[in-house]
Amino acid sequence: MASSETAREINRDIVLHAIHLHQPVSRADLARLTGLQPSTVSVIIGQLIDEGLVVPGSLGRLPRGRRPTYVTLNDRHVTLAIDLRPGKANLAVVDINGKILTRESVTFEIGAGSTPEEAKAVIAQIAKAARSQRTAHGDRIFQGLGVSVSGRVDQKTHRLLFSPNAPWAQIDLYAELQRVLDTPTEMDNAANACLFSERWFGNFSEVSNMLVVVISEGVGTALLVDGRIARGRNDMAGEFGHMPLEESGPVCGCGGVGCWETFASNRAGLRYYRELAPETSLNSFQELLDLALKGDVRALRAIDRQTAQLARGLAILTAGLAPEVIIIAGECTALWPRICPLLESHLISKSFTSHTPRLVAAVDGGLARLRGAAALVLHKVLFRQMDFAPRQEAERAGSRHVQASA
Repeated sequence: MASSETAREINRDIVLHAIHLHQPVSRADLARLTGLQPSTVSVIIGQLIDEGLVVPGSLGRLPRGRRPTYVTLNDRHVTLAIDLRPGKANLAVVDINGKILTRESVTFEIGAGSTPEEAKAVIAQIAKAARSQRTAHGDRIFQGLGVSVSGRVDQKTHRLLFSPNAPWAQIDLYAELQRVLDTPTEMDNAANACLFSERWFGNFSEVSNMLVVVISEGVGTALLVDGRIARGRNDMAGEFGHMPLEESGPVCGCGGVGCWETFASNRAGLRYYRELAPETSLNSFQELLDLALKGDVRALRAIDRQTAQLARGLAILTAGLAPEVIIIAGECTALWPRICPLLESHLISKSFTSHTPRLVAAVDGGLARLRGAAALVLHKVLFRQMDFAPRQEAERAGSRHVQASA
């Protein structure tokens, strides 16, 4: 049996989530959307205003009667977000509605074989930039630090378990960030962070089965299965980038050969281009993308080949996981009008049913990991009881079982 206090907490989460999805929204509309009594909604709104999470806004207009007051989330609440990649860290201040207020990048030279001292020096460099961003927004309410990282993170110990492409294996990354920035910290795999971003800032709060694929230096995936993130043993679920597609092929950072990410990652796209243009001096995928966006034939052919290999893995995952939606995140989505039809046609040709998942590019694909890092914190801070159950399921549960105890 849930206590009356737990019931009130669940109702609070339901109302707060409804405000997030439908803002600006009136109390009467919140009662209709959640199934809660208007008196219960009014009490909760008062509490949320007292907490500073919600602010009253403009007055609505009705044919007759008292004009309703709309409420919104208080965008003075912000999160410091860091997206850690091999060779680069992206930093941003993100408000409660997903708006990126400031952003910058810190580059570094060390790789997976770095010493602890080298890794700590890079963290100190990143922390200096983070403190500068925090100072620049001194009038905001910082809720903490969110970190997305290329690798798998044990959610109980916060230890980085697996990160073949990044230089953090020799240190306790979570503890080091806590030490140098002295703020509450949430850290998760970049793909899981993107999943949080799409559920919090995107349009997929009602989707129960979703696959997020992050294309960067490697290929990362996150799974939403029946409304819950699939984490698996030791939080290692989702490393499909390291499923072997061929017995021979490029050596992967994990030590294997022929892994999916060696064929479908940004590094693979750059390799394909170098095979077509041996004289090239390109050093980054962004440079390749810039060429492709200008119509360079060899750059487009390289990215088409990368896309075909991406589709090859997606067909396998679709057959085994049956997602409703597949979201692609990464810089490559700048070419979405070109790559989406290629992916769709491959999935259709390989499907053994009449249903194929909807393919979607992440909101601001190149920034999805940053927004995801922020969403890790916002979800933890704002919601005390609600998990990733689909919204309508949570609201039905709230109105059915919690109403009497509110």
